[in-house]
Amino acid sequence: MSHMSEEKKSGRFIVPGEKIGVIEEFIPDKGTYVKDGVIYSSNIGYLLIDSVSRRVSVYPLTRKVCFPRVGSIVVGHVVNIQSAMAFIRIIKVGNRFPSGFFTGVLHISDIGEEFIENIFDALKLGDLVRAKVISEANRMFHLSTKGEKMGVILALCSKCGSALKLKYREKGRKREKNLYCEDCGNTESRKIASDYGLGNL
Repeated sequence: MSHMSEEKKSGRFIVPGEKIGVIEEFIPDKGTYVKDGVIYSSNIGYLLIDSVSRRVSVYPLTRKVCFPRVGSIVVGHVVNIQSAMAFIRIIKVGNRFPSGFFTGVLHISDIGEEFIENIFDALKLGDLVRAKVISEANRMFHLSTKGEKMGVILALCSKCGSALKLKYREKGRKREKNLYCEDCGNTESRKIASDYGLGNL
């Protein structure tokens, strides 16, 4: 990896004409221009990189920039799930909307305190999730849903698409939370946030 790649980081201050990268590496977006295959900044502002879509943009200094950082609480939609990780399109950072497109990665080991064998028991495509940014390693936002306020805050039935309602059931001495579809009777499990279904973003 070249030295130039190593210093590319979201939030870095950048000036017009500064070299950002090459079109083989990134897709140029707002606040950039391309000359001879090289992407340059056309603004004074902050560099923003979405490491999943590879879009790169520069947000002007005059606008208050909002992007995820380690420690940020974010809300997003699950857009892709693989056997050990889910990709989450971030739509909110704290109580603000982000400046640009960002995707977070949630590894199965960071979903909950208890061991999860199958990621699909905790998350499904389209779920709205609250998570915490725990790392920016390899220019990616790594997320965690550990903690009672973290996890799925809205889920849709995977059979009919209706919003799932919270349902409690007694299992031995434990009170178990499940999600239930009033339209088709389907029951599903998720890693549920403590305020599930209350509309808290």
